[in-house]
Amino acid sequence: MQCRSIALALLLGMLFVSPASRAAYPDKPVKLLVGYAPGGSTDIVARLLAKVLTQKWRQSVVVENKTGASGMIAAEQTVHAAPDGYTLLLGYTPEVSLNKLVFKRMHYDPITDLSALALVASAPLVLVSGPKLHARNLKELLTHKGSQRQISYGSPGVGGQQHMAGEMLGRLTGLPLMHVPYRGTSLAVNDLLGGQIDLFFATTPPLLQHIRAGKLWPILVAGPKREKLLPNVPTAVELGLPRLQLTNWFGVFGPKDLPAELAGRISDDVMAVFKDPGFVKSLEDQGLTPTPLQGAAFKDFIGAEMKKYQEIVAETGISVQ
Repeated sequence: MQCRSIALALLLGMLFVSPASRAAYPDKPVKLLVGYAPGGSTDIVARLLAKVLTQKWRQSVVVENKTGASGMIAAEQTVHAAPDGYTLLLGYTPEVSLNKLVFKRMHYDPITDLSALALVASAPLVLVSGPKLHARNLKELLTHKGSQRQISYGSPGVGGQQHMAGEMLGRLTGLPLMHVPYRGTSLAVNDLLGGQIDLFFATTPPLLQHIRAGKLWPILVAGPKREKLLPNVPTAVELGLPRLQLTNWFGVFGPKDLPAELAGRISDDVMAVFKDPGFVKSLEDQGLTPTPLQGAAFKDFIGAEMKKYQEIVAETGISVQ
């Protein structure tokens, strides 16, 4: 009789176990969406993170590039995905904060429709010139100030930090700059190398090999201190442009209705990868700064960034219909 009671209790316990606890997460591959073409900083961070999470979760974390609309195609797909943790976004600043400030029409609200899970990395923008423009430093660049020809600069989308950086540079220096948007950083870098555009702001990773090869020339770092991998490149502050300080950042996001327990699990697991010295070194070797933040601290960080860029948008008048 006692055995029957124990068996019945065990059976009832199994019946009332929640579905979430029956299957450990993840029990199938996880998609990590990127809103830009392969080869840019967002894609690089995503692939480095996917590699270590694949090992940690013992399930494939597959990076999928959904390019276009300043990163919003990938973000929108994440917003509309099932809130089960199997579709995540490796978000870059525009699609998860800035676009809300410059686009008149959006199909999602990045603040209310996405779950901010974990900040992963950050890096200041670096201004580089290509072979078409004879400018290897700011002094040489400023000789083009009175030119009748507009100087073209690329960005991976309208309204993002690179676009804002170019507008700020033009306002601060009086250079005749013309914005040329692309669907990703790597596409803009290819055109910069080919002479189709003159200048480009980007983080160090997609630029480094071309700088070292002497094909691109770094003019300044738009951050508070010099980059470790570019020690001879002065900061905007050193060059008398203290307002030109713009840092890209990259984090993990999920759909808004992601259960709190699952969101915490994913966030904690992302934070845990920073204990892996190999992962940290892989970021630093690319010129990226490991920037672990989660929960309320990450949300506060996003809020502070949006406040900063509201002022830039108001000054530059950047707006997209």
